[in-house]
Amino acid sequence: MPAARKSILVVEDESVVAKDLQRTLVRLGYDAYQIVASADDAIRVAADRCPDLVLMDVHIQGQRDGIETAEILRAQFDVPVVYLTAHADAETIATEPHGYLIKPVDAEALASTVEIALYRHALERRGHERERWNGATLRSMTDAVISVDLAGHVTFMNDAAEALTGCRTQDALGRPARDVLRIRDEESLGREVRPVSQTVSPVIALGAVVVLRDVAEPKRRQQRLDLADRLASLGTMAGGVAHEVNNPLSIVVASVEYSLEELARHRTDLEKGGGDGAGGALERLDRICLALHDVRSSADHIAGTVAALKEFSRPVSQNTGQADVRRPLEWAIRMMSRELYDRARLVAEMADLPPVRADETRLMHVFVNLLANAAQAIHPGSPAANEVRVTARVDRGRVAIEVRDTGCGMTAKVAQHAFDPFFTTRPVGSGIGLGLSICRGIVTSLGGEIEIDSEVGKGTVVRVTLLPMAGEAMPAELPKRVQLAPVERRGKVMVIDDNEDVLCVVRRVLEAEHDVVAVSEAQAALDRLSGGESFDVILCDLMMPGITGRDFYEQLLAARSGDAHRIVFITGGATTTHTEDFVRSVPNRVIQKPFGRAALIETVRQVMLES
Repeated sequence: MPAARKSILVVEDESVVAKDLQRTLVRLGYDAYQIVASADDAIRVAADRCPDLVLMDVHIQGQRDGIETAEILRAQFDVPVVYLTAHADAETIATEPHGYLIKPVDAEALASTVEIALYRHALERRGHERERWNGATLRSMTDAVISVDLAGHVTFMNDAAEALTGCRTQDALGRPARDVLRIRDEESLGREVRPVSQTVSPVIALGAVVVLRDVAEPKRRQQRLDLADRLASLGTMAGGVAHEVNNPLSIVVASVEYSLEELARHRTDLEKGGGDGAGGALERLDRICLALHDVRSSADHIAGTVAALKEFSRPVSQNTGQADVRRPLEWAIRMMSRELYDRARLVAEMADLPPVRADETRLMHVFVNLLANAAQAIHPGSPAANEVRVTARVDRGRVAIEVRDTGCGMTAKVAQHAFDPFFTTRPVGSGIGLGLSICRGIVTSLGGEIEIDSEVGKGTVVRVTLLPMAGEAMPAELPKRVQLAPVERRGKVMVIDDNEDVLCVVRRVLEAEHDVVAVSEAQAALDRLSGGESFDVILCDLMMPGITGRDFYEQLLAARSGDAHRIVFITGGATTTHTEDFVRSVPNRVIQKPFGRAALIETVRQVMLES
């Protein structure tokens, strides 16, 4: 006897048989709540009250027979159907009912068939629910999941697989997985390639499940986080940057104004025919030369600061080479000195250090973060009572850098989580908690170690150790450029730059030795070249409105390939990663702004000698 009364709809056009079935079902404990004689009535009654099971005569009155009616009931109401038939032929059984009974029906056979059908349907429903749950789970996964049959044809794809392959599930079903995945071979080398990690799990007698993970996106996400943290550090360094730029800039402005005033007075004296004689004129010219020397020195200082900021803010390379720890450490100290001005005395002690296996740009990032954290640990207002001490020395065969502060310190629990991503004790808006996490990632990727020792009320020590380069020494100075023999003939040089001041400066520097043509648009240069005009050297700015330096190069390469090697690119550093990749891919020389007179003249001579 069933534990609960199951509702059963009887579909039988012979009323005597139908009534007998209804009485038997009630006696067995079922709720045989209604009898109908046609397909339309069966569908209508099921819509009003969906039964737990339908007893369906195969041959009923009306346009639809019992088999067609059963298919409609299963499709619309997910209800199990047991056939009633005078004889069980193969064609009827092939329609896969949940059971069938041969008339006349006895009570024992009826009870067992109904229970088996209800149990089978319950199992199927649970299976469908698991499939829907598993399907929803697989579709929500960020990894790409593709299942294939024994022939290697696709049977399932989730949303991540669609995004990775660029193929919709409905288009992929039944196709070979190799076609959907577009596995790289010799014929597809020109296509875009995305690096993935792959796991294949065979399913016995069914096929296999392939899980693909796009390994490029996590790297890009980490690079974005890294860049965001370094740009946030630039905000912290803003005071130091302003100091590093404004001080020499003040010298530039004042010296240029002084030189202009002195030259104007000298010109006036010459026009009047007076003056203080040859000795006085030479003395005045010496003062002007000294002022201009200060301008050049200050300009170099600003250029160095800008170059360092550019390196600091760009995505770091994963390649490591030989680095001098002192350079990035001194730069970080200089940039952060203003941040510490009202908080603590900044003391630096650096011994002679061997070169380390590292990248100086990445070390800049580490040292700036450590100094920023030291500054944040000390409340402003008492610089004489606090100290931030930076030391760099060789310790047990490694280069050790320590940043020690007398700030608030950390509890053991806070220190334990200091390197966790997004962990921060600062107020909301003061940091996102990625600095130390990224520092650890950089240091460990270089084969080094980073550790924290802190005590509440006494301060914090952060210690970084790096591996020295084996058996190599840092060169005392950069190698000198090989001097080329002077060019005896006068050359013809074209300069392309949208900045009129740059055009004037380049023309002024080169016109003593060469004939210089200056144009402000790349299209004008292409027009002159297509008209048959030739140049020994073409100086071209990379970043220009309209036709860029890269566009100009590619168009000239297509039209006059023999002249493409004569191009020297000029860049101010505000280039995209796309542009930088292009510059690295071509053999042409590059001049970085600001450029000096000697570098410009030498570059032009080199190109002419090599042509």
